[in-house]
Amino acid sequence: MYELLAQDFVQENTAAYEKLTELQQDIKNDFFVVVVLGEFKRGKSTFINALIGNDLLPTDVLPETATINALIYNEKPELEIIMQDGSVECGQVERSFLERFSAKNQTDECSKIKYLKIGYPFKLLNNNVVIVDTPGVSDLNEQRCDVTYNFIPKANAVLFLLDANSPLKKSELDFIEKKLLAQGIDNIIFLVNKYDNIDDEEDEDFWENLQVHMIKAFSESEHPLKALNMYPLSAKMALRGVLEQKQNFIDASGIMEIKTTLQKTVSEGRVEEEKLARYKARVQTVLLGLGSELEYKRALKSADLEKLREAQAGLQELFDEQLENKQKLAGFVEEEKKNIIAMTDKSLRFFYKRLEERIIDDVQFYKGLDFKDYVEQRVSKAIQRELENWLMSYAPNIDVLLRTVEKEIDRGISYRFNQKIALNANFGGKVSSGGYGVNVTALDVSNATVKAGALTAGGAGLLMLIGGPVLMPFISMAAFPFLQRRFLEDQLATAKEQVIPSIQEQLSDCVFRMQQELHKYIDEQSTTIIKNSEYAYDTVLEDLRSRIDAEIDEKKHLSNDLGGEIAKLSAEINSINKTLQGITSITGGVLR
Repeated sequence: MYELLAQDFVQENTAAYEKLTELQQDIKNDFFVVVVLGEFKRGKSTFINALIGNDLLPTDVLPETATINALIYNEKPELEIIMQDGSVECGQVERSFLERFSAKNQTDECSKIKYLKIGYPFKLLNNNVVIVDTPGVSDLNEQRCDVTYNFIPKANAVLFLLDANSPLKKSELDFIEKKLLAQGIDNIIFLVNKYDNIDDEEDEDFWENLQVHMIKAFSESEHPLKALNMYPLSAKMALRGVLEQKQNFIDASGIMEIKTTLQKTVSEGRVEEEKLARYKARVQTVLLGLGSELEYKRALKSADLEKLREAQAGLQELFDEQLENKQKLAGFVEEEKKNIIAMTDKSLRFFYKRLEERIIDDVQFYKGLDFKDYVEQRVSKAIQRELENWLMSYAPNIDVLLRTVEKEIDRGISYRFNQKIALNANFGGKVSSGGYGVNVTALDVSNATVKAGALTAGGAGLLMLIGGPVLMPFISMAAFPFLQRRFLEDQLATAKEQVIPSIQEQLSDCVFRMQQELHKYIDEQSTTIIKNSEYAYDTVLEDLRSRIDAEIDEKKHLSNDLGGEIAKLSAEINSINKTLQGITSITGGVLR
């Protein structure tokens, strides 16, 4: 690692140098990192609080965690705020202080923070173990999403929280496949939280059916799960049991079996092997990216003047077509927006119809004498739960569809650029002959979009947007004031006849408002995609023009030793390839 960091081509690439330096420090510390992942409202922070026995990390019905919170062992509680610029500030290990960094209180200050380092006297951490609480995945704003994704490669083990009410949604399966298993992270322990919501009498085969579902889902994956490790959990019950010292709550919550499994994970078996595998994977990821950039430079250097001028002419055509192509981009997004709205409306109508039918059937067939309490409490909560579950399940799908539009634009720009300015370089002199294609979208749309500073928000933003102004006023007790008047009738049939139309009216109004907010959200995000795509298009054009113009200018000055530069780039690429081969062959010890 020291020799690699000393190489000029590594030091010249700021991003690669920083990642390798960070990796070197991680190897030196030799931590075993357990990352807690899951979509928002899965109870990650509540679970960690229960685990350490202290209601420390902020929790709420809305997404709370906005920063990475890394818990390490320390005899006395202490907090260090690690900033993006490398500076360190101190804070208090108190919930009231940590709430400053929650999602609902997120300010510009959070964007300057790399992570929070929380020292805490928790025994499990006493052997160089780090437990990391992360923002939710696939349903949060882009900045917090990047924070989580950038930390995942550090994981030696993952605790992935699912919701027993809707376990392993498609968005969760996609995330696990693409962000974990595809990166070689297969030491995953699934925690099925809110398991106390499952009625064992009504669904006695729930756990067995869930296991079958999980095994089937991952067996069909491109990156199969090697083993299914899954445990039931009630994080809220566990935390209450710990705080109130109620052993029966602790025992019933499932937390003790999870603690035992976690202890075995960090202290037995393949710990050192897994650490080495993660270190190797992180080095390989950085070097592959660095190698691609060097290949890009070499191909550009190696193209003769004629080829570069052809590419320059093709680039000018793209500039001439700029307005027309932007209009096509906007038209494409508008058409896709209509499709997304149509799909969303169809899903919402189907959900609404089924929910209304089920609620009305439940009310019609209810035979108890406590009808008033039944409707006010159970029906009200059932409607609230179903609406929230649908929104929580479908919001990430909207985000996925929007991102698909962005990817299609990326591919379209790439194809168009390759048509116009593809370069094939022929090597001569000291460099062996061969063909190298220049990928003109090395600076891709997604990277350019990041620079625009305004990306599409995830499903959590959507849920917060809709959950506030639409859901709560209509599905809380305040949504049923008529019950106070109409349940005075003695006859159950009369009560049902009077209350059902009111339930239908309230439900219809709530769903309609939800639909309007969904349309507004999709429209706003589509507008953002158009703006970001236009910015990305302009950025890629300007970047390519500056690179090609600079290369043509260099080739006009024959005094420049282009052969030497090409040979130097080739040597650097060979060095990277040899390093990659060496890393692959390592089977023991630790990278240094």
